[in-house]
Amino acid sequence: MSDAMPKARASRGEIRAACSARAEYLLPLLFIALGSLCFWQARDMSQLGAVFPMTIAAVMILASVLRLLQLTLHRVIDNIERHQDSTPRRVLLVVAMAVWALLMPWAGFLLTGLASFVTLMLIAQHDAWTSKRLVSYLIAGAVLVACFYGLFALLLNVPLPVGRWFMG
Repeated sequence: MSDAMPKARASRGEIRAACSARAEYLLPLLFIALGSLCFWQARDMSQLGAVFPMTIAAVMILASVLRLLQLTLHRVIDNIERHQDSTPRRVLLVVAMAVWALLMPWAGFLLTGLASFVTLMLIAQHDAWTSKRLVSYLIAGAVLVACFYGLFALLLNVPLPVGRWFMG
């Protein structure tokens, strides 16, 4: 980027959009619609089975409404400094998440969770790698995947895929 290009700085009372100010309003509206769809789908579930999706939907809708309120109260400015090279990273993130979801039935939650964490970490990392950063991220990833496994499989009693490759 050249120094001649004007820089839009978010001053007090302003919010810098991720890309465009108009798009900043779109995501909360999308999450409100998604949360409403979750409520609609949960109506056919058992009372106990509907607790988790309805709780997540309610939190998602509340957070989205709060975000829309924040955007309404503050001026949203376009991000003219946005780096165009971030588009391939975004596409790779979506592809990595899709591959994770598709491999989970065959490789299981734990293995694919760890592999996807490492993959997403490699894609999303902008700064230079140091051995300390790598080790700390790998430890954090292992702890996060183990915590999510414990939360869902043990505490919430949600059956997670073990993996067809490991079932015999």
